[in-house]
Amino acid sequence: MKFIIALITPFILFGANSEPSNTAHPSAEEWKLAKNKNGVVVFTRQAEGSKIKEFQAIVKIKTSMAALQKMIENAEGYVNWQPNISNSKTIKKINENESYIYYAMDVPWPIQNRDIVVSRKKTNMKSGEVLYRLKSKPDYIDQKEKYIRIRDAHGFWKLTPQSGGLIKVVYQSYGDPAGSIPTGVINMFIVDGPYKTMLNLKNKLEE
Repeated sequence: MKFIIALITPFILFGANSEPSNTAHPSAEEWKLAKNKNGVVVFTRQAEGSKIKEFQAIVKIKTSMAALQKMIENAEGYVNWQPNISNSKTIKKINENESYIYYAMDVPWPIQNRDIVVSRKKTNMKSGEVLYRLKSKPDYIDQKEKYIRIRDAHGFWKLTPQSGGLIKVVYQSYGDPAGSIPTGVINMFIVDGPYKTMLNLKNKLEE
């Protein structure tokens, strides 16, 4: 079932504890703890108006804001730490704070490969936090023949400096992989993808 993780991970926030109330997809349901391991915490909840769940993953990393932002903004490097992404790149840089990103996911037969175009907008807050908002833009480039284009995905990354040289990273996303994959199967594997993404990010930055 690793192909399900591949479809969910790249899309692919805040409702648990003291987190801000911004959401990637409106929902009245409370966040539920799904995994807490190796310093990575993952919550899930049912997204309003959808049978698919959204996730919220949190980790604290001992690194600099500059190094962390470099990792997130370097789309070409996503293949090195986001599971199962076969191709990722910046297709257009609008300005220093806005870009269009392309991801491709090659998954085992008989599931057809997926791809997605995402608008990524960066906001530097007065508090020192940095927010990257993500939203799918399915018609920004022509659809490729071998891929099913993901049309509905949105979320964000939020980086918050902490004491002791730590940075709290929150990654939340809702994504509908489209096609004929059963919703129940998608929801079964929605935790491992973001968990591995955050653990890989932590390990690379703390090397």
